[in-house]
Amino acid sequence: MAQLLTGDAGALSVRASELLHGCICVSREGEGWIRPHRFADEQVRAIGSCQAWHPGLYRQMARTTSGVTLEFETDASTVVLEIMVDSEPAGTQAVLERIDGASERQPHDGVSAKVDERALPCSMPAVGETTLTFELEGTELVEVGQMACLPGFGATHHMVIYLPALRGCVIRNLMCDGSFVTPVDVRPQLLALGDSITQGFVTEDPATSWPMLLASRLGLDLVNQSLGGQVFQPGTLYGLAHGIDPEVIVIAFGENYRYEPCTQRSVARDVRAYLADVARIWPGVPTFVLTPFHHDETLSPSHGMSCWARVPAMIAANVATHGEMRLVEGSHLLDGRLVLLADADGHPNEAGARQIAERLHVRMLVERGDPTERRMRAVELLKDAPLRAFPLLEAARRGIGEVVVAEEGCVLVNIDDGQQLLYAPDRELGRSVAAVLVHDEEPLVAVCEPALVRDVQHLYGLKEILPYHLAIYEEGTPIPVDAAKDVRVIDETYLETVLAHYTRSDQADEEWVAQALAEGKFLGGFDGDELVGFIGEHPEGSMGMLEVFEGHRRKGWAHALEATKINQALSSGQVPWGQVFPHNRISLALQRSLNLTVTPANEQCYVY
Repeated sequence: MAQLLTGDAGALSVRASELLHGCICVSREGEGWIRPHRFADEQVRAIGSCQAWHPGLYRQMARTTSGVTLEFETDASTVVLEIMVDSEPAGTQAVLERIDGASERQPHDGVSAKVDERALPCSMPAVGETTLTFELEGTELVEVGQMACLPGFGATHHMVIYLPALRGCVIRNLMCDGSFVTPVDVRPQLLALGDSITQGFVTEDPATSWPMLLASRLGLDLVNQSLGGQVFQPGTLYGLAHGIDPEVIVIAFGENYRYEPCTQRSVARDVRAYLADVARIWPGVPTFVLTPFHHDETLSPSHGMSCWARVPAMIAANVATHGEMRLVEGSHLLDGRLVLLADADGHPNEAGARQIAERLHVRMLVERGDPTERRMRAVELLKDAPLRAFPLLEAARRGIGEVVVAEEGCVLVNIDDGQQLLYAPDRELGRSVAAVLVHDEEPLVAVCEPALVRDVQHLYGLKEILPYHLAIYEEGTPIPVDAAKDVRVIDETYLETVLAHYTRSDQADEEWVAQALAEGKFLGGFDGDELVGFIGEHPEGSMGMLEVFEGHRRKGWAHALEATKINQALSSGQVPWGQVFPHNRISLALQRSLNLTVTPANEQCYVY
């Protein structure tokens, strides 16, 4: 519990320094005031040295408190924080004047709070004011307030106060009308290293920068070491090495190379050295390195002498040399839509920041747990899902492909042949998964959620939508087969025959067919020694490639082949299933004659 300082008029007063999260150290400024710092002294000297692109700007930005919070539990109904904010840094003014104009300047920042899950409005204290009052039982944040001291009568609240992202501040005491203030223990940390977009320009509220939103999703404290105007600057992390122990690191530089002349040789050297610094200081810590986000070259043209166009390739090349680092395409995290941007320079607004945080969180889900754990989660999540999700469930149960995402609301399975199976009753999560994790080179996506079809199509500019029925044998008992029909396993010696007779041979991967034949996944029907038809299995585990040769049709071979294939699957503990396109009425009739459940074709489709 925080230390009681005063009890005047029934008010509880505690030192605000006991409640801090996300700062590296504090300095004392007299009369009990302290300044939270998110950079160590050694770092400030480095970013302000002659090695920096803009040392004066970086020193200004380093004094800001982006990512720093006070967090506690209390039974108070009113909380007063003693705080004095700094004047706006000149570098911040220049950015904000581009948005508002010099005569209509807004702070686009302030102090905000969250009480339990309820956000309180953001307010910027005037320079010289010394307190902010928060009403926990209502929704107002006012600058001056009289406290109603009734300790012990309020409900217990979890409160977070977010200090400014674009200015610095000093704080002293936190006072309230409750009977206790209990600090929340510090958590493992998300370390964010980046430029102004990552610092929090200009989402309007320090609680809504994308790193803060991401840290909240991950259940981590945020240490935000991003600086407006910054680039990859080697040597700026060493003072931090003993100050934090991050669980996850995100690096997001590159955009600022657009604005001035730079050479590919010098930038490549700095990218290489900076990433090597991170890998050396925090070996083994998962590190996600972002390429620059989308920007509109027409609205904000790059400098003609900049090497900016080569920066994404430089980042990718160096990330590949560090096993703990993962490359993330920034263009996948933020759609190129003006409605998501606050200005022409590409700073996201609150909606844009939320999209970045959501999609980067989705990308991180791939790293959560090992593949076996994800597969087991997928089976558990899908066992009560609608039949349209059955292909994902059976793939997970059989060990087919890779379960990439297995979260409440979304499962994504990658199949070895390149197709991806996507089921997502949570449309927003599904859209984020599709944006970040669907292959963007000729994707083939089996979308098992009707509401997501257009989203996937528009995200990648895909042209074709091909609906299909699912046919699932749910009875679990073997199907009697005409004893006169000789159906048996065929091997890879029949490869040329299978490829020659398969109606859709242009879509059959010869290597996969050969492998499936070698693994006994094809059955052939024989009239004496003559092969008269066959049935196989697709990479995702569905029955298919059913063909009966000319001259042997309408004699029960299709029924015998598929019935035997169903029985083969049942004997292996699998649930037999297949896909049928709506125009194939003969196949649909066959499925129903074999008592397979046939789903409507408007519930799932291929998008490509």
